[in-house]
Amino acid sequence: MRLLLPLLLVNLAACSLIPQPEPSVSTNAPKAAMAPYTVNDYINNLTVQLSHIKEPLSNNTRIGVSSFYFADALDSKLMTEQASGLSQQIQESLLTQMTQLGYNTVEYRLANNLNLSTNADSVLSRDLAQLRKRQNIDLIVTGTVTRQQHAYIVNARLVNINNKQVLSAGSTEIPINVMWGDEKIQQRDGYLYRSEY
Repeated sequence: MRLLLPLLLVNLAACSLIPQPEPSVSTNAPKAAMAPYTVNDYINNLTVQLSHIKEPLSNNTRIGVSSFYFADALDSKLMTEQASGLSQQIQESLLTQMTQLGYNTVEYRLANNLNLSTNADSVLSRDLAQLRKRQNIDLIVTGTVTRQQHAYIVNARLVNINNKQVLSAGSTEIPINVMWGDEKIQQRDGYLYRSEY
């Protein structure tokens, strides 16, 4: 018995010297980082591609820019959830950038009248009753968005409205996290992301 007790103590002391194994699954959640650029910056690449037109345009060629829809839901509502503002931002950025490049762009959402309220005024509308019945547009920029695991792929085309000929096309990739807001906790693709506090 005297011999057994020292052996037991040596075994117990040896067990305490063995380091504990690290957990195999990381307990650190990934940080929700913003994309390095704005939507406008990513659309700049698309605008440059669209400006490579097959044939020169006349000075009075009028160009409109439409909303962008998910490629697999062209007859549905605009993109929802995280991308709710992405379609509109793509449209607005393209319209602005093409105007800055010197193209004759048309704001077809311009209402017939200026609408005034107590705290704002508006001249843009999507209400067909407030818009001109006939829009003078020769070319339209239209396109689709396809969601991938890491990014939205935006495909755009400059199309002749009269003969449906595609005059130029472009594609760009916009990271999924480009439209993230300032919320402290967000859910993306079934995962919770927590920003810094």
